[in-house]
Order: sequence, then C-alpha cells, then structure tokens
Amino acid sequence: MRAPIAGVILQNKVRLGQFAQCGPLSEPLMILGSVTPLHVRVDVDEHDAWRVRGGALAAASPRGNGSIRIPLEFVRFEPYVIPKKSLTGDSTERVDTRVLQVIYRVKDENASLYVGQQMDVYIKTPDAVNPSRESSESGAGHGQ
Repeated sequence: MRAPIAGVILQNKVRLGQFAQCGPLSEPLMILGSVTPLHVRVDVDEHDAWRVRGGALAAASPRGNGSIRIPLEFVRFEPYVIPKKSLTGDSTERVDTRVLQVIYRVKDENASLYVGQQMDVYIKTPDAVNPSRESSESGAGHGQ
C-alpha cells in the first residue's frame, strides 16, 4: 500500500496483524502529514478579528516558556468564522464565542516544535503599540 502524499506518520494506532475496519472511524488508525514547513493555526476571537490584517508581523511562544519568541510569516485567513472549540473555563469567557482562524508559517526551520503543540501567538496590530495576544489552537492537521 502507498500513501497518497509524501509525508511523515504523525500517529500510528494500528499494529501488524490487527484487523482494520473499512469505512469511517471515530478516530483514524493513522495520521499522515507534512512537517516542513510547520504551520500554526491561530484562533482570534471574533471581537478582535477586525484588528488583524493580512501580512501582520507575528511571533509564537511555546506554552510555558514566554521567553522564547519564534517569528511567524502570514500565510492566509480561513475566511469562515467558526465556533470556538477549546474553552479555558475562565469566568469571563463566553461559550458562544466564535473565532477567525489565521494560518502562519514558522520561519525558523530549526525551532524545537512539535505538530499539535499549543502555542501563544502575538500578532502586531496597527492600532496598538504592543502586539495583541491571541491563543492558538493546534491539533490534528491544525498545527502543521
């Protein structure tokens, strides 16, 4: 059997001799993807979406280490605003929040990052001196 694309096996949940059911599954048996270049999918709250511009400078920090800043390059907007999937549980957070997704490419090919890793992303906005802090969401296919 051959893969439909050149890539890396990101997750393998099937073993030699195991029965693989045909048809759609709740969880895939294998996840295949490209890891070069790495991309970050950023969720920007709909209330701040008007502040983000295409081509805006951005930097990412791995969760838990804000001293590391990895430069990002704007790729594109996902033009459809979707319901927010990960909720923090903060008392001020609304459960009906929607987010604009922005895709950035990691400029540093040697950055110590992993597919699916959550990051804090800082996007420079035209109306502020300091960058706006937005939380990124990455997951299967989201953080590549």
